Parts: sequence; C-alpha cells; structure tokens
Amino acid sequence: MTEEHLALLKASIDEIVVLETTDGEEVVAQILFVFDEGETPDLFYLKVVPKEDGTFVAQGSGGHSLLLSEVAAVHRLDS
Repeated sequence: MTEEHLALLKASIDEIVVLETTDGEEVVAQILFVFDEGETPDLFYLKVVPKEDGTFVAQGSGGHSLLLSEVAAVHRLDS
C-alpha cells in the first residue's frame, strides 16, 4: 500500500471505500478504525452492500479486520 492509499484510508473513517487486497479481492467496506502502529498494523471494517436507494447496509452482524500489509490499494467508491 502506498502512503497515498494509507492517508486515504485514515481519512475515510465511517466512510465507504473499496479495499483491494493483495490476493486480488475487492471489498466494499465501511472503515471503522485504522491502527498503523506496532508489529501488526491493521484496520477494522464492516462489509457493506448497496441498497436500491443508493445507501449501504452492513452485510452480516460482525466486523472484520485486515492487516495493512494485505491491502494493495484503497479506492473511493466513486473512482
């Protein structure tokens, strides 16, 4: 992940972004928390899906975590 992508991720708390993982998966996510210190920097997010009215709803009842080293890129939803 580039410094630009990390900055976008940190600026996107409570917003919807697309996370592109190093294994090629793309996840539409609401970012909850970014922890970029220590031995295992990671982020916490909710997987979300779009509703017909253009809003998003959490998929499932639990959050997810992902190591920052497993994030290849972060994209705004409109890009």
